[in-house]
Amino acid sequence: MPLIIIADDDELVVEIVRAALENRGHVVGALSDGKPVRNVVELKHPDVVILDCAMDEVSGITALKAIRASSKVYATPVLVLTGRRSVADEEIALAAGADDYLRKPFDPDDLVVRVEALIEKSIEDHARRARLDLDTNEQASGTSH
Repeated sequence: MPLIIIADDDELVVEIVRAALENRGHVVGALSDGKPVRNVVELKHPDVVILDCAMDEVSGITALKAIRASSKVYATPVLVLTGRRSVADEEIALAAGADDYLRKPFDPDDLVVRVEALIEKSIEDHARRARLDLDTNEQASGTSH
């Protein structure tokens, strides 16, 4: 079962996200602030992280930058789920490394589709990297398939 971590200080949003994703067989862990996100992501290796931009202590964008700076989990897919509605805010999130951006209020079904698309893309990316590593190792050792 895929593991999704959400960091959002709005308990209602967390419960909506949790219900939508759990109904599709996903396991959901929740944080109420962005401060512990990087450590939790490094410890749990979730399939997707969902971040709110506007949290009290550490913003979602700061947490996102911390994930992208980690050599252990930099490739973890991140969806930013936020009430910030401007195109500029979306551009900031995408430039910081977000894989997707969804504005509140949101359709839970749309959220599930986006999360599952990120999981599928991540699986494909891992398989592609594994093939590249295999090809590189074979070239280095002088063998080929």
